[in-house]
Amino acid sequence: MECTHQLNEAEITDALSGKLADERVANCDSCAAEFAAWRELGGRLRGELESRADMPGYFWTRQQARIREHLAPRATSLRWAAAAIVALILLAFGLIQQGVTPAVQVAQVDSDDALLQDIHASLQREVPAALAPAVVLVEEVASASNQAQQVKEN
Repeated sequence: MECTHQLNEAEITDALSGKLADERVANCDSCAAEFAAWRELGGRLRGELESRADMPGYFWTRQQARIREHLAPRATSLRWAAAAIVALILLAFGLIQQGVTPAVQVAQVDSDDALLQDIHASLQREVPAALAPAVVLVEEVASASNQAQQVKEN
C-alpha cells in the first residue's frame, strides 16, 4: 500500500524513543522506510552519546568543579550589586527623611544676606570698588606733587 502522508512530530518522536509504530506505518511502505530511517538515526545518536558519556568518575568531578568555578564569580558580583543598590536606596530614604531642602534654603538665605551687605557697603563708599586702585594712585601722585612743591619752597 502506497501513501503520500509523511511522519508527523509525534511519530518521529516515537521513532527516536524506540516505541513501536502504529498500524499506518506498518501498512505503508514509504512510512515504514522513513520510520526505520528515523529509528536507525535515533539508535546511532543514542549509541554515540552513551559512548561519549562513558567517562571515569574523576572526569565528571572535574567538570563539576570547573562549572562551579565559572559560575562562582557571577554569584558574588550579583550579591555585591544587590547590596550596593539596597545601600543607595537606604541612603536616599534617610536623606529624604532628614529633609535636605531646609539646608538648601538656609544657604540661600545666607547668600541673600551676604549680597545685601555687599550692596549696602558699596552704597556707603565714596568711590566704586573698581576705581579704588585709581584713587590710591591719584592720592600718591598728589602727595608726591605736594612734597615737590614744599621742597621748591624751601
